[in-house]
Amino acid sequence: MGGLDIVVNNAGISALVALEDENYASNWRRSIAVMLTALPEVIRAAMPFLRRAAHPRILNIASTEALGATAMLSAYSAAKAGVVGLTRSLAVELGHHGITVNCICPGPIETGMTASIADADKALFARRRTALRRYGKPEEVAHVALSLCVPAASFITGAIVPVDGGLSARNA
Repeated sequence: MGGLDIVVNNAGISALVALEDENYASNWRRSIAVMLTALPEVIRAAMPFLRRAAHPRILNIASTEALGATAMLSAYSAAKAGVVGLTRSLAVELGHHGITVNCICPGPIETGMTASIADADKALFARRRTALRRYGKPEEVAHVALSLCVPAASFITGAIVPVDGGLSARNA
């Protein structure tokens, strides 16, 4: 189509696996490969196009698990924390090309990954952990993503933006 202006890296897989579980090592390798290692590969492939774009943007999607932690999600948490570190590092590295690199950390959002959680359990979690006392909607994350990718966002880079209904503020 002649160009590429925006790269959005959004991948998530999750499994509750204890450190001493026999499947821990394979879960770790898969989690890191999908949620961290793949990101710079996509970005590297996109770089020739991004260098020619008028308003090049890279947006990485991490999680509030990058900012805190949950038991038996260490592979997920480590991968998402790596996304935050990658975002900051690439913001510094690519800034001289005019490429902004930012990260959104969604909290509890109604997605395919959370679809199997019972509504009553979601409601209880949200009441206890988020300031807004509810799960977010995908479009609420999408609006923040859009705001970081428009031309007017040209001076925002290296930002880590929680979209979590106040979960991280409430647990700070």
